[in-house]
Order: sequence, then C-alpha cells, then structure tokens
Amino acid sequence: MWLYCHFPQLLLDNRVRLQPDTNTLPLALYQLQGSQSVIVQCNALAQESGVQPHIQTVMAISLCEQLQLIEYVPEREQQVLQQLATRLYQWAAKLILYSPKGIAIELNSLSQLYGGLNATLETLSREVRVLPLTVQFAVASNPLAAKLLAEYEGSASLSPEDSSARLKLLPISAAGLSTKVQKHCQAAGFRQLGELMQLPGSEVGRQLGLDTLLHLEQLQGRKQQSYDFFMPPESFQQSLDLVTEIPYWQGLLFPLKRLFGELEDFLYQRQKVIQQVDIELLHRNAPPSVISVSLAGPGWRGQNFLSLLQLKMESTPLPEPVIEIKLQASELLNSEQHTSHFFGAQQYRHETLSLIGRLQAKLGNPAVFSPAMNDDPRPGNNEFPRPAGEKPPALSSALKRPLWLLRPAELTSIDLWQLRHGPERKVCGWWDAGEVERDYWIAQDKHRRLGWLYYESGQWYLQGWFS
Repeated sequence: MWLYCHFPQLLLDNRVRLQPDTNTLPLALYQLQGSQSVIVQCNALAQESGVQPHIQTVMAISLCEQLQLIEYVPEREQQVLQQLATRLYQWAAKLILYSPKGIAIELNSLSQLYGGLNATLETLSREVRVLPLTVQFAVASNPLAAKLLAEYEGSASLSPEDSSARLKLLPISAAGLSTKVQKHCQAAGFRQLGELMQLPGSEVGRQLGLDTLLHLEQLQGRKQQSYDFFMPPESFQQSLDLVTEIPYWQGLLFPLKRLFGELEDFLYQRQKVIQQVDIELLHRNAPPSVISVSLAGPGWRGQNFLSLLQLKMESTPLPEPVIEIKLQASELLNSEQHTSHFFGAQQYRHETLSLIGRLQAKLGNPAVFSPAMNDDPRPGNNEFPRPAGEKPPALSSALKRPLWLLRPAELTSIDLWQLRHGPERKVCGWWDAGEVERDYWIAQDKHRRLGWLYYESGQWYLQGWFS
C-alpha cells in the first residue's frame, strides 16, 4: 500500500509559512505559458476577489487591483518538495518524489513499526499536517493510483478499501492520459476510468496505443513499476523571494529567523553539525551581498548563527533593498555525542566557543586568535597566533615566562630592582642573523611587582611583566 500526499500550491504555502505577514495581502504566483501570463497559485484573499488558477494575469489584476504578483519558478517548488521529503525521511525511508507537487510513501514496511496500517497512516498524516501546507491524501495499492486519487479534487481518501472503487469512478480527464487519448475516449463515449479498465487489453492497445495499455496495467497493479527512492541531500540550501523589497536589516530578521529555523530542523533530523553558513542577499540593481557566518566550534542551533549575523549587520550596510534571501550550508559534520564532565568542563568550553564566535563576528576572524609558543628561546620570536580555541601544542620546556612582553624592551636601572631568580643565559639566533647574547633575571621592584630583566652590553633592560 502507498500513501500519496499532493500539495496543490506548495510554493505559495511555503512562502506564507516562512513569511506569515505576506498572507495579509492578496497574493498570486503567475507563469508564462506560451504568449500568455497565467495565474497558477493564489491565496484565500485573492480568491475572495475572484482570482483563480488558470485565468490570465490581466484578468486577475482587473479583479483585484491590490494583487501582489510573483513569478512561479518550478525549480524552486521542486526544492521545497525535497526539503519536505527530507523532513518526512525520519518517519519513512521509502519515499518517491513526483515533482513538483507530490510525495508517495510506502506503507507496508512501516506497519510493524507503527503498529498497523491505520496507526501508520495516522502518524504520517499528522506529521505532514504539522506544517501549514494545503495537502490532499489518498491511499492505493500502487503510487500511480494513489497519485491520481489525491490529485482529483474531492476523491482523496485514507481508506485502502475504497481506493479501487474510487479509482474506477475517476473521470477520463483525471486518469493521467494524454490529451489526444482523452479526446479519443470522449469521442468513443467513455466517461470514467472504470469503463476503460473493463476493455480487453488487446482492444485498449489497438484503439488507444500501447502507452495507454501500460498505464492502465500499472494503475491496476498488473505491471511492476520501478521506483527511484528519495535520498536526503548532503547540503542545505533554501531561498526565499520577498513579496516587498526590504531596505533595512531589521526587516530581514523575521524571514532570516525562519530560514535558520529550517536549517536547525534539517541538522537535527540528520544528526549533523556545521561551522559556517553563507547568506546571499539579492538586489534588483546591484550585485548580490554575500555574508559568511562562522561558529568557533561546530553547532546546529539556528539562533547561534542568527545572533552572530546580527553582530555583523552593524558593520555591513545594505547597498540596495533586498528582493531575495538564500541560505546555504555545504559542509555537514557528524555530531559528537558528549558525556557529562565533572565541574562543568563541557559547559565551560561551550561558553568559551560562544564568546569566540561573537568576537569573530564583531571584529573579523583575523583579529581573534589564541597565543602559542614554540621552542625558539628568543623572547618575541617564540610567539605566534593559532586558531581561536585550539589546544596549544606541548613545549619541550616549561620555563617561567611573563604574560606581558614589552616591545621594544625598556631601558631601566638595576637600583630599582631586587634580583630573585637567575641568571638564565641566552646565546642563540645565529641561524637567522638575529643573534642574541643576554643574561635574563626575574626581579622585584619596590611595589612588589615581578619583572623580567636582561643584561646586555653593559645595560639593564625590562623585557616584560609577570601577572
């Protein structure tokens, strides 16, 4: 058995789901069909004014002067269908996409998991209805029959026992036949699909062609069909056309929040994490604005990325109003399962990475780093920046060194200091023309502060301060 979910206005419903305020306006999607512009999807406010699918755009505007028109792009509706299938994949593994408006779900393998066919249907239909999408359901013994039943207005049913009888009652216009075959059937007096099914196969093939015979055999389950099952994508990409142009960042926050919420659901269902997302803002008369947001450590919470993006907004003015938003995350990583740590060590690391991420968003990645040291014995030459939050490499020696180095070192008088530890002789640097020959001491001044002094060429210098 198969459950078919038909979404008659998927692209429009998805737009309203991501931008609920657009549903306060009469809204319609149009498409060029030949030389004419035709309405393909419209919301309830547009329908109240008389706007319906299949009418010309000129007539729709005459019926509703406030009608907001957006071009229908089948590829984008197909992307939405894939995103919906990815969401349903956690409940059912065998899915078939019928682009751009339908998904067929195999039921027999799920019956034992959910406790019978009725429980399976209830679970799947509930998960589909969680999203505010217009949907029509039907159940049949094969996906093609379920598809025709769901697409035909008023015949959608979740009763497997009724599917065979309902299929026979479908009008010829809803049987999935070509226009030429439909005209031939009508001329021969056939009005319902069941009348065709009663004909011998040889007669159907002779009068209506082998394609029609194959179609009828697949509908009745007498011909095995090959299926291309859906596999979730390895990256996240979603775009959103804005009904009205938005000139300020503040106006983009709500649709961005919805997109990041979609990203969070995607990552949670896949048990994946990411470290960077790319936001592309499209303008009408200017090149796209591309902004990358990176976390200090991999994560999956959409709010974390949105918070960092808000910090970048302050220093990234919009060159022009935005007409479309694209959100993309390509490099998906496996989610690490952490166990609890004593003294909240894991929470401490999470807070540290969160702080690093905010600083990077505010100051830029190059401005935020962690200090590290190598085995070069010369002060100033043994320091280098490493990625923020990265564990420092182990050193071969663990000599006491000051936290704050003075560059350049300051000339001082030994009368101001009391030597505590030393000397530590350094004769090195001949390998790169930076030769050093000094004696280093740890000393204390009258304020009981510890300094790092060295003696060279008859002079004392203050190299740095200990904390």
